[in-house]
Amino acid sequence: MILDSTSLTKTIDNINTMFLSGQTIAPAEGLEAARWIVCRQGEKGSYRGLPAPTQADFEQGIRVFTGERLLSASARHIMGQEAARAAWLLGRTDPAVRRAYEQATDWMHAVPDFEQRGTYCCGRCSLAFWRHSWVGDFDNKEAHLSKGLQQMKDLRIGDGKWRNFPFFYAVYTLSELDLEPASAELKYARPAMESYLKRPRADVYSKRRVVIITKILENLD
Repeated sequence: MILDSTSLTKTIDNINTMFLSGQTIAPAEGLEAARWIVCRQGEKGSYRGLPAPTQADFEQGIRVFTGERLLSASARHIMGQEAARAAWLLGRTDPAVRRAYEQATDWMHAVPDFEQRGTYCCGRCSLAFWRHSWVGDFDNKEAHLSKGLQQMKDLRIGDGKWRNFPFFYAVYTLSELDLEPASAELKYARPAMESYLKRPRADVYSKRRVVIITKILENLD
């Protein structure tokens, strides 16, 4: 079961685990999760009307799927983007889900920084914005994302990583963008990914990172 009605974070993690493993989410189960997610819109802790984490999420601490810890406004924004992304993927054919989704994401269609530079707020928030906008119903996203990826390239620090962009969430995001500049950044990150595979840990986040990185390296030219 992918829906955990006590936690938006756990629900999103369950969904992303299914996507990562290539398992099919039953339509009824996906729709149930999507409807619950959009019901979190505008609740306490919501960022600009996006789905809000639950009180339990805030109390336990919020991390993205790859394990990086989130704080304050970035936690609300990133989890909201991840949640809206999941709701779109699982429930976009349902009229009620689609209406709620469109209402929650209307502001995303006119964000000056994203339109002009392809970024939003900080590096980690940009990654969430990219993951969502790439699969969602947004105009000119390839052009905007290409601008953002140029910004990312400019922040390389020479060891396969970047300033301002958390490494594991970054490569996870890049792996889902079917764009040449994203592939170029993954090739740049290859040494850091290969290095990580030599010293994996046993916790749940490390296991996810290993799966993500292994899949990326298998698909790099």
